[in-house]
Amino acid sequence: MISSKVGSPVTGDDFFDRESEQRDVWEFLRGDDLLLLAPRRVGKTSLMLRLRDTAHKHQLEAAYISVAGAEDEPAFVRKLCEGVSGLDASSDVLRHLKKGKLARWLKRIKKVSVAQIGLELGPGSPWEDVGAQLVEALDREGGRRLILVDEVPVFVLSLLRQDSSGARARKFLTWFRELRQHPDRQGRLRWLLAGSIGLDTVAARLHLGDTINDLYVVRLGPFDRETARTFLVSLGLAHDFSMSAGVVEHFLDRVGWLIPYHLQLLFRELRSRCTDQSSPPDIEAVDAVFEDLVSPSKRAYFDYWRQRLHEELGQPDAERAITLLNAVAKDPEGTSREVLEQQLSESISDADERVDGLRYLLDVLESDGYLVETGKRHRFRSPLLREFWLRRVAP
Repeated sequence: MISSKVGSPVTGDDFFDRESEQRDVWEFLRGDDLLLLAPRRVGKTSLMLRLRDTAHKHQLEAAYISVAGAEDEPAFVRKLCEGVSGLDASSDVLRHLKKGKLARWLKRIKKVSVAQIGLELGPGSPWEDVGAQLVEALDREGGRRLILVDEVPVFVLSLLRQDSSGARARKFLTWFRELRQHPDRQGRLRWLLAGSIGLDTVAARLHLGDTINDLYVVRLGPFDRETARTFLVSLGLAHDFSMSAGVVEHFLDRVGWLIPYHLQLLFRELRSRCTDQSSPPDIEAVDAVFEDLVSPSKRAYFDYWRQRLHEELGQPDAERAITLLNAVAKDPEGTSREVLEQQLSESISDADERVDGLRYLLDVLESDGYLVETGKRHRFRSPLLREFWLRRVAP
């Protein structure tokens, strides 16, 4: 039975479809490390957890780690150690480390385990050597492994806030790339990196594209309409909540951008409303729920879309992006590139710089799920997000 779950990643029977995406990932992992790109709330983390849980079917042992809370490089390696400690191979990895150049340092740690190595790391610790030796051990020991690292760009942005020059972020990303591309690598270890902010976007902002160009890009998008329809009907059956075919189609039309999060969100609100009123769902109820979701009381569902621009882009690009989104929100059919270029004329006086700046910002807003280009016009990808933006952000 599929649970009605909003916000948190799903696993087990709650995970729905993504069969073709899973097949592609397993095929690509045969020869490459991967960069999973997906706008926020599309289901990236759920897919990563599914890959972890089914890796054994592909003769791989997998570990998932999120580095969103890592504040510095030693903390990143600690997270890596903690993830590796859950693998069956952790004892073999530790044995390899004790024979290497870290042997003397490891002797200072009582009751040594891979996880404890991570916990001992702090400022001034040999985090680079620990990470390198850990990866070398994983690659050399028997068997094949997959490390899924979530929220890498969030961590990189944390480094950028601590060193605005970008030198620290470049040093880390270069080190991380060398781990993946070491010439002595045996090919037993694969990586899949992802984040709710595109690592490609962050790298482009910092001119660090060369530090991730070894990764094969895999994109995760919304459900197609047929899959979304099946998902919605399955939710209804699981919760004894019957919807007519007409209501289902109207539901999908109002959601527009058919990502699992929005489908679950509108379904839960609709079910709650119709249960309270003891009446079957109809088109008017769907419209009422849509209106309620963009009201001030529900702004927490969408407010992060504005906040993340400041986290991802910094100033002045965040305000420029907001200016563009304000202009696009005013017309459901979107806005032309020429009009958007005019929106930037006040903040970017040079014409060539303005064209380059617009191109960069549109790339960011499209890859992160805000906008889509259709017929030479840029419009909001999500009708829900557009309505929120028009009512709660745009002047």
